[in-house]
Amino acid sequence: MASFVKRSGSWYATVRRKGYPSISKTFPNKALAQEWARGIEQSMDASKFSDARILSDIPLKVLISRYIEDVGGQDGFGKNKSATLVSLRSYLGEVLIGNLTSDRIMEFVQDRIRLGAGGVTIAIDLTYLKQVLDTAKYLWKIPVNPEAVSEARILMRYAGVNTRSKERNRRPTEEELTKLYAYFDAPTRRKTIPYTDIIKFAIASAMRLGEITRIRWCDLNEAERTILISDRKDPKQKSGNDQVVPLLGEAFDIVMRQPRSSDRIFPVHEKTISSVFPRACQALGIDDLRFHDFRHEGVSRLFEQGYRIEQVALVSGHKSWENLKRYTQLKARDLHRN
Repeated sequence: MASFVKRSGSWYATVRRKGYPSISKTFPNKALAQEWARGIEQSMDASKFSDARILSDIPLKVLISRYIEDVGGQDGFGKNKSATLVSLRSYLGEVLIGNLTSDRIMEFVQDRIRLGAGGVTIAIDLTYLKQVLDTAKYLWKIPVNPEAVSEARILMRYAGVNTRSKERNRRPTEEELTKLYAYFDAPTRRKTIPYTDIIKFAIASAMRLGEITRIRWCDLNEAERTILISDRKDPKQKSGNDQVVPLLGEAFDIVMRQPRSSDRIFPVHEKTISSVFPRACQALGIDDLRFHDFRHEGVSRLFEQGYRIEQVALVSGHKSWENLKRYTQLKARDLHRN
């Protein structure tokens, strides 16, 4: 929005637009001031405003906020990405985009390391930072340098910062599963939440906990023994990733024995299970077992039952078959044939 103020015989024009710095200029008459302001606003509307000197003075927090609003939209991002963007805005928000060099990003990396962040977490930070800068450069035509992030990644490698996550191969033993079932089925425990069935279903379906607590009766196809999972996790899309998956083996039977007292098949909050499960493991002396390990167990069992990698991917929802290779974990003894 443009405003015009007369001062000492001259006209002072100011253009203010969200996502851009405030721009001002003095003119001998109002007509020239209005013409200049219209030109600035039209270039902003067309995403062609490119006064590098002025734009380099934009603080990074302006770009991050605009990215959250414009790209995130009404649905917003997932909780992890949203939290990371807010964190980036807090850490780097006051840095002017003209000063956002690879060296400045490395300062941020070192600060994060000192505060206890791991290499994988920092790599995620940089991924989302580059997305903001790419959007600013190619969509909004703002002269930023996304390659500063790529250069910082190279510097991180030379500095010995490991950004690869350690593959987790933990699988529950039969003894651990028996203990957990007995714990949750004990007569002294309330039966309002079917914890044992949820664990068994997690293994049989290879679903994520958030998917288990989200599936609904209306999405179940009893005739075909399939169910629709809405908004399944996808690294490239935040929503709309609906997938019909088969309920193999025990998975279908577990679903069918649940009471239809809610629109959801397992009407329990994800956070409730995330809170109760670690306490159960602690009480039973089960070390280093996470609920997500049941998904790993389920995928591993599918391979052990002879399903091909593309069939397992249909059940698990993995977009990359490469990511499924680690789940096979074939041992030398498994190659002996009876």
